Amino acid sequence: MNTLHNEKRRFDRIFHDANIRLKDQSSTEIQCKLLDISLNGCLISKQQEKPLYKVKDRINVSIILADELAIKTCAHIAFIGNDDHIGLQFDEIDIDSVTTLRRLVELNMGDSLMLERNLHALGSVKDTNPD
Repeated sequence: MNTLHNEKRRFDRIFHDANIRLKDQSSTEIQCKLLDISLNGCLISKQQEKPLYKVKDRINVSIILADELAIKTCAHIAFIGNDDHIGLQFDEIDIDSVTTLRRLVELNMGDSLMLERNLHALGSVKDTNPD
């Protein structure tokens, strides 16, 4: 990832291994791997040769944590890297998924003050959703 994305990052990311299913408006579904995640988005590695998406595309995301535990969200493509990495920014998330996400981040951070700082930053995010 280039330094531009590092400088703009306001949320601490945790490394977590999980499978992801992306589904676009035409119901085309692809499998990806989660590389890291924050309260505001995640970095994934696509497993398809040709790119199916472009920046600002809206997609449904299912992050599979266990057999019956998943984080489901609507997101948009924030960037596509040259190394097959895709950055997603979460746009909508239901209460069960945000609770699971918060718990996942909390357990992996190990620092409640850092988690509170991230939650405060999430509350102050300006509308960066695509038009």
